[in-house]
Amino acid sequence: MDIYCIDTSSLIEMKNKYPKDLKIFEKVWANMENLIIQGRLIAPVDVMREIEQGDDELKKWAKEKAKKIFVKPNKKQSNIVAKILEQYSFLANPSKPGPNADPWIIALAKAKNEEESEKLFPQKKYIVVTEESKSRQDRIPFVCKAYNIECINLIELFKREGW
Repeated sequence: MDIYCIDTSSLIEMKNKYPKDLKIFEKVWANMENLIIQGRLIAPVDVMREIEQGDDELKKWAKEKAKKIFVKPNKKQSNIVAKILEQYSFLANPSKPGPNADPWIIALAKAKNEEESEKLFPQKKYIVVTEESKSRQDRIPFVCKAYNIECINLIELFKREGW
């Protein structure tokens, strides 16, 4: 079973390209809601913090879903973030005001995949969803590749889910 660790960029993409108030996109949002209900769409709390920097319908939506989607980091994730930032310091952009969820998204997927691999019968695969460029070496997909974490964008998520 695929579980998606979603980046702020993908949620902003949803808001901008698939507006919730347009009837044509109701099904897309309903499908996303179903992923949340099933526990298959998660994000670190720092994604919520990034969204809170804005003041729009995405912020309202995120607050409504906060308890179901946003995951507080545990010690293992914090340790992974420290290791990630040692090697990929560009993920902690000091010029960016406010929270920076990028290393936390990767750490969430990595920690969850490690926990799953320790099980006798692993059934879940944690995949990062971001709109960041796969060709640049200073972005989430590059770091995911280094950690052997699958990284896709929204359209790839839609295709995977058969939407």
